[in-house]
Amino acid sequence: METPKQYKNIIFDLGNVLLEWNPRSFLTKLELPLHFMEVFHSLLWATHDGGLLSREEVIAKLPEQYDKEVFAYCVNRIAPFLTPIAEMIETLHEVRRRGYKVYILSNMPKELHQELILLHDFFKYFDGEVYSYQVKAIKPQPQIYQVLLQNYKLEAHESIFIDDLEGNIRAAKELGIEGIVCKNPAQVRAELQLLKIID
Repeated sequence: METPKQYKNIIFDLGNVLLEWNPRSFLTKLELPLHFMEVFHSLLWATHDGGLLSREEVIAKLPEQYDKEVFAYCVNRIAPFLTPIAEMIETLHEVRRRGYKVYILSNMPKELHQELILLHDFFKYFDGEVYSYQVKAIKPQPQIYQVLLQNYKLEAHESIFIDDLEGNIRAAKELGIEGIVCKNPAQVRAELQLLKIID
């Protein structure tokens, strides 16, 4: 009979795991053009996530079909729309109470991170965090995962990563990190129960 794995670390993504990330929704609420959704899914934004372009540089490099002033208005106001997903925040606290170390591994630009930590107190509960802008690499590039493991001296096989994108989980598994693709809070909870992390 196989002995159960001894996990010690639970690693969380932010967007669509702990925080809502829904460009269509916040653009609608801000009464802004929905074609800005294309920017949030573009290589330009990924370069911003990776810390290679500042917010101002992204705005300056926008293709001409987008209104730079309106997009600047947009990005300066989106942080409050990244609201905490209550059931996942509860899961975060539950795994902490059970003695697991908790970490953040997120693709996120510097400016947005700085705005979010002023809005939400759950950031203070983590044992460590690595953001794409800090390491000039974005998931699923292997180096961002390696930086997290190295910085906090984590063993890959003792770690579980929760992310909403299958490609990011696949990259984690290639490095020996167990992964859960987050589809909804109840499903994540069920998978953590199967792994004997929570009851």
